[in-house]
Amino acid sequence: MGKITVSGIRFDNLSMEEAVKRALRDDGEPQIVVTPNALIAQACAKDPSLCRLVNSASLVLPDGAGIISAARRQGTPMIARIAGIDFAERLLAEAAERGERVFLLGGRDGVAPAAAKKLQKKFPGLCICGCFWGYFDRHGEENRRLLGIINSCKPTILLVCFGFPVQEEWIRQNIGFLPSVRIAAGLGGSLDVWAGRVRRAPKIVRAANMEWAWRMMTQPRRLQHLPALFRFRFSGEKPQKNASNRTQKT
Repeated sequence: MGKITVSGIRFDNLSMEEAVKRALRDDGEPQIVVTPNALIAQACAKDPSLCRLVNSASLVLPDGAGIISAARRQGTPMIARIAGIDFAERLLAEAAERGERVFLLGGRDGVAPAAAKKLQKKFPGLCICGCFWGYFDRHGEENRRLLGIINSCKPTILLVCFGFPVQEEWIRQNIGFLPSVRIAAGLGGSLDVWAGRVRRAPKIVRAANMEWAWRMMTQPRRLQHLPALFRFRFSGEKPQKNASNRTQKT
């Protein structure tokens, strides 16, 4: 399967259908899914340890128009942008059909249960077996208690929404203590969207690859990330004469 490197991150070059199928495959090892956007790619370009963390995942999906644009500029176009929240919803639709058990982890008090109700309404038959908020001691007794709670629920899918890189680090450190989990995905602020706390950009805005601008307008605190986005936009590699040399096979 092909991989395309952008800012040191080795992205899986897949369609949405292929990505969901890959996540659901059972090869004896838990599938860890990460969905880097341009801001994450910029952070990884500056910090090799973050890049290694991302590249250690089983499935690395391009979340954001910036990643797709950068890949195209360097002469290695990707099949599709796969936003983390869209991937998760396709995964949950399959989970409802297959009888998978889902655990939601993250958000402020009440966010995960509210998201669970909305998701179960959207995907009839979806089994959300447990929820836990994201503000806890991730390195002490409270974390050990959480692992016990998750194991008692026996989820096969774990959606972790702490934000990058905390969620990726937590998954990497704890997945070995969660034997029932076959898929663990880091999904940033998805729980807030599902719970109705944050409104996602309209489809027409997403189709125009302007979701990042919508977030800036509706969540002014995100304006602090604008310089990093511009740095990423203008630090991309030049198109290669032989684009195939930029595509890695696994």
